Amino acid sequence: MKIFNTESIGIFALATDKYVFVPLNSQESSKRLIREKTGTEVVELGIGGISAVGAMVAANNNGVMLPYNADDEDVLNLKHRGFNVIRSRSKYNALGNLLAVNSRVGFASPILSDAFLDAAEDILGVELFRVTIGGLNTIGSALVLTDKGFACHPETSEEELELVRARTRLDGARVTVNGGYPYIRSGMISNSSSVLVGYATTGIEMAEIENALGIA
Repeated sequence: MKIFNTESIGIFALATDKYVFVPLNSQESSKRLIREKTGTEVVELGIGGISAVGAMVAANNNGVMLPYNADDEDVLNLKHRGFNVIRSRSKYNALGNLLAVNSRVGFASPILSDAFLDAAEDILGVELFRVTIGGLNTIGSALVLTDKGFACHPETSEEELELVRARTRLDGARVTVNGGYPYIRSGMISNSSSVLVGYATTGIEMAEIENALGIA
């Protein structure tokens, strides 16, 4: 699948079990395909003119956390749709790269402050645990978490893997996407019932991803 003519679809879109968030003025063909494949409603966000919605937003079935540069229109649009939503005060705006959450638990980059975690836990309705994945602080780029399973960076250590398993009480696996790319979140749009991957993803990678996320 391509969005904005790239295999890095997860940079531009983020899924929960009911909604997929995409950039403002996304192609109708992409939105239609997302709706058909995921069975969700598509919501467009402006994020201050930045199209990388998947990298900028953190969300689960409980709420949505927007970066500080999100438009007022984004906040009002989400509230109008009934979302619990907050605009972060953190200097970091790529929230999707710093958090990985499902509807019950989540993980946060070690660089995030206690105040940020308190706000995120409140809006997302989950307890957050600081971790690295593959030794990386940008854990949201290296860990994809749903309510049924998780997929992680191929260099995730055994200690990191066991920590995620213990906190989530889910099974998961190390995978790659788009023909060996390790930053897996960039090539995936996933929720508890479906996963879309970048067009360069091999059949073997797709099978491993579906198995890790419990979708197979």
